[in-house]
Amino acid sequence: MNMQSAKLELIKQIADIQNEELLGRVRQLLKEAENEVKVSRKPPALSKEEAELLLKINEGLPEEVQDRYNELLSKQAEETITEAEHEELTRLVPQAEAKTAERMKYLVELARLWQTTVDEAMERLGIKPPPVIHA
Repeated sequence: MNMQSAKLELIKQIADIQNEELLGRVRQLLKEAENEVKVSRKPPALSKEEAELLLKINEGLPEEVQDRYNELLSKQAEETITEAEHEELTRLVPQAEAKTAERMKYLVELARLWQTTVDEAMERLGIKPPPVIHA
């Protein structure tokens, strides 16, 4: 007997017999039904548009380019960068900025979809603003 059939049967019995035992069974059934609903609830799924935007937001530079970029930024911060490395960094900066701008565009779209601010969307996603770069 499924849950719906059991509920209907109990309601019929309540109409025919009013006693504490039956009411106890009804209460137990309602508790079980409530627990069943709580267990079966799943977190809301992302829409296709949200999922696509999140994938695009998480897409960065190719790993080897990002690693080299980070290495050159560290050398620049430590003031150990050579002239050739500085020129290489100067060529990589526009690539990194373009990727950041692209990701921000998708973040703005996601914030609009969520009906919130970009700052709130970033906080919700655990995204920190990118560092200021001086190449």
